[in-house]
Amino acid sequence: MCKTGIVYSDRYLKHKTGLFHPESPKRLLEAMNALRKNGFINNERCMLIPPRKASLDEIKLVHSEEYIDLVKEISERGGGYLDPDTPLSKESFEVALLAAGGILKICEKVLSREVRNGFGLVRPPGHHAGFKGRALSAPTAGFCVFNNVAIAAANLIRKQNFRKILILDVDCHHGNGTQEIFYSSSDVLFISLHQDPLTIYPGTGFIEEKGVGEGEGFNINIPLPPGSSDDIYIEFLDEVVMPVVKEFKPEFVLISAGFDAYKGDPITSMNLSSYGYSYAFLKALEIASISSAGRLVASLEGGYGEGLSRALVTVMSVLTGVSSPLKDKRTKSDPYVIGKARKVLEEIKKAFRDYWPL
Repeated sequence: MCKTGIVYSDRYLKHKTGLFHPESPKRLLEAMNALRKNGFINNERCMLIPPRKASLDEIKLVHSEEYIDLVKEISERGGGYLDPDTPLSKESFEVALLAAGGILKICEKVLSREVRNGFGLVRPPGHHAGFKGRALSAPTAGFCVFNNVAIAAANLIRKQNFRKILILDVDCHHGNGTQEIFYSSSDVLFISLHQDPLTIYPGTGFIEEKGVGEGEGFNINIPLPPGSSDDIYIEFLDEVVMPVVKEFKPEFVLISAGFDAYKGDPITSMNLSSYGYSYAFLKALEIASISSAGRLVASLEGGYGEGLSRALVTVMSVLTGVSSPLKDKRTKSDPYVIGKARKVLEEIKKAFRDYWPL
C-alpha cells in the first residue's frame, strides 16, 4: 500500500457556472493536465479513483433538509442562482453530491488502507457552505454548494466513532461554513490560515472566534495581512499549528486545500509560492504519521490562477514522497507585513494559551 489516491471524474465539469465565473470547469481541466504532464496519473505513485454520490443522509449530517431541497429545486428547474456569487446549472445538484461523495470515498479508501493518503480533485468547492448555505455573516455561499470536508468529518465521527478530527484550511478565504458547523464541537479541531477578513470575503475568521461550549478553544483562526509570503506562513505553521495539533493528536487529518493564497491569484492578495504549500502539507503529513497512522485526505477548494496547477503538482509530490518537478523561488514578506503578522502571532498566543501549549 504505497499509492496516493486522486478522486476525479469528468462529471465534475458538468457544474456550469458561466463564461466569466472564476470557479469554472477550466480549473479542473488545467489541474488534471498538470498532473498528467508531470506523471501523477495512474502509475506507481498514484491511483485514480472515481467518486460515488453522497447519500442525502450523509449530506444531512451538516446541512439542513431545506437547504438541500433548495439546491435540488434550482437544478431541477434548469439552473439559476443560489445567490449572487453561486450559479447552479441543471446538473449541479448531482455534481455536488459527487463532490461530497468523492471525499467520502477517498476517506474510505484511506481507512481500508487501499491508498496511503488522498486528494479530492472535486468541484463545486465547499468550505463556505454552512448548515443553511450562507454561513455566519457572509453575503453569499462563495461558489460553494455542499461542504465536502465537513461532510467527511461528520461521517468519520458518526460511522467510525472518531473523536479527534483535524481540519486544516489553507484557502485564502476563511472557511466560515466549516467553522459554523463545528463551532460547538470538541471532536473537530478547525484551524484556518486566511487573509485578514477586513480585506476579503467572507469577512469572518477573527481571532476571537474561538468556539463555544464544548468547542471553546477548538476553533483557531489565523488572519494574516495581505502580502503574507512563505516566511510568514512557515512561522505560523511552526509556532501555532504544530504545537496545537501535536497536543490534540488527531485520528484523521482533513485539509481544505485552497490554492488562492498563491502569488498573483486574480481574486486575492497573498504571496505564497509552491514551497509554502509544500511546507504546509509536509507538516500535515508529519502530524498524520505521528497520531493517525498516516490518514490524510485533502479536498480542493479555491485557486483561480496558475497557482492551482503549480502548487497542486508540488503538493502531490509531497503526498507521494517524490521530488517536485516544478520549482518556485521562495517568497519573502515586506518588513511592514512581517510587523503586522508578528502582532497577529502575539494575539493568537495570548488568546489560546489557556487551551494549548503556545
